[in-house]
Amino acid sequence: MGRWLSGRMDARSNPWESNMAWSVTAPLMLVSVAIFVILLAGLELGYRIPLLKTSKGDGSTSPDYLLSAVLGLLALLLGFTFSLALERYEGRRDLVMGEANAIGTSLLRADLLQEPVRSSLVEALGAYVEARIAWSQLDTPTDSYEATASLQTRIWGLTRQALRSDPEPQITRGLMDSLNESFDLAASRAEARHTHLPQRMLGMLLLYVALSAVMLGYVLRAGGQRHRGPATVLLVLLTIAMTLILDIDRPLSGGITVSQQPMLDLRHNIPVIVKGPADPGR
Repeated sequence: MGRWLSGRMDARSNPWESNMAWSVTAPLMLVSVAIFVILLAGLELGYRIPLLKTSKGDGSTSPDYLLSAVLGLLALLLGFTFSLALERYEGRRDLVMGEANAIGTSLLRADLLQEPVRSSLVEALGAYVEARIAWSQLDTPTDSYEATASLQTRIWGLTRQALRSDPEPQITRGLMDSLNESFDLAASRAEARHTHLPQRMLGMLLLYVALSAVMLGYVLRAGGQRHRGPATVLLVLLTIAMTLILDIDRPLSGGITVSQQPMLDLRHNIPVIVKGPADPGR
């Protein structure tokens, strides 16, 4: 329950809103265009850097081997950053699946309780599923999480009531375990949703990409031909790679978001999981 209460406090104070930086708040298309413009400016700067002379002073040298090393390290850095962003994405996806499974288990166990707690708890859990779906679909989930926290309090109160009135509380204790798990996963999802790649790392990666563009322009000029077409295509590919990393790292506003299908399937299957009113023998 500690993580649940911590999640509720975090949702009310909402400290993440004030800490979001350009990689999260700025429009993704604008960020992508800005990155491309920076790379083009770096390429043009490289074209204009005076060429180094050989030791004999009778010509210029083309440091192709340096460009190969720079681009190789750039590929390593991009791959490492993409791996981090994808790991966070997969973590958020696993949390959605885990929470849906935990709520489904709670519904199954709540259906075994005695009336009138059974009907009230099943109804509250159904509303809780709706609240979690609404929280997942909003770009600013603070208000919706207040509804989630209110329903968590209501559900826990009903569970406490069932525990006190149940002469054989084994089922109720099992229900408490699954509810604890679902509440903990809700707090984990709230935290994961506002956890992004470190801004300093993204800034240094952008700086390295820009310096790589400068190096590219310098080496192409030193070789005698600027190859603007292929060089521009390379910058476009680097921009796409950077944009993809930023997109995956945006759980709320990105184009690549975690599917909420497990929660939607749970909502659709609630009538199947809970088969109507309890029979008289319950």
